[in-house]
Amino acid sequence: MNQNQRNRHLAINYAILKKLVQDEHALSKLITKDNIMELLDVQNFYHTHFAATKFVEFFPVIYQLLRRETEAAFARLKPRIRIYHRYEAEYPSSFINDLGVDAPLFIYACGDTDLFERRLPKLALISNTGQADRLIQASLDIVEQFDGSREVLVLSQQTPLNHILYAKIHTLSVSSIVFVNNSLNKSIFQSTFFPCNQTKVKHLLISAISPDETNLDQMQVITDALAVSISKAGILLSEQASDLKLEGCLRCLTSHKPLIVPFFEYARHELILPMNRLAVRKNIDVMVLHYLLK
Repeated sequence: MNQNQRNRHLAINYAILKKLVQDEHALSKLITKDNIMELLDVQNFYHTHFAATKFVEFFPVIYQLLRRETEAAFARLKPRIRIYHRYEAEYPSSFINDLGVDAPLFIYACGDTDLFERRLPKLALISNTGQADRLIQASLDIVEQFDGSREVLVLSQQTPLNHILYAKIHTLSVSSIVFVNNSLNKSIFQSTFFPCNQTKVKHLLISAISPDETNLDQMQVITDALAVSISKAGILLSEQASDLKLEGCLRCLTSHKPLIVPFFEYARHELILPMNRLAVRKNIDVMVLHYLLK
């Protein structure tokens, strides 16, 4: 059993446990670096840590039903999806540093996983849900300035603008990381995403959502948090001052990461950096390079 096969087995068993325990937060806190491999024997793990219910009369039947259901869900994952757990070296350390015990126990990735490299300067694109047409075009112009750059553009798929930006990025020579608020199953790729490695530059899709998860709305917060966490700075694609209170903006500032605001002329915060939107790419080297390389 190779590393990814083992992690897939662990992820399946964790999904079964979530259904048995019905308290994901408590379960996630219970699983540590020292005991995560105990999940390879999920029945023993459950009986060891949840003694009050280990003599349930119909447990064997319930367990077999849950296993068949969960394995069928995982079979819908796109082939070559890489699975990482929180306690291995390949798992991005920034997720743990920023989110602590709220960092997802498993993440699913497809594409160029060397984009996890923490020294790469990554920029999170943050937008609201109600962009005007002129701001959409202006945002596309900003993204186009990164054609051929060494920065990695990071976004999650929670807004219509970010869907437009995603399509634009794939016409440029710039690497990207996209956090998907869904499982990386075959149907998602057929309907939404370009195939991984279709372009000459590097692209990576990441999800924190297992294929058996049904409540996607509650997962959006963690999806957005991961996009900011992996980034060195954020770019707010809005001219509304109230959007400085968007979750992504607040996460940048509370994590002491600079927030670039190309549609603002002035700001009263040492981490909020106004830039001329016609020269964002040019000014990044001058104004925020020292932040990006920390």
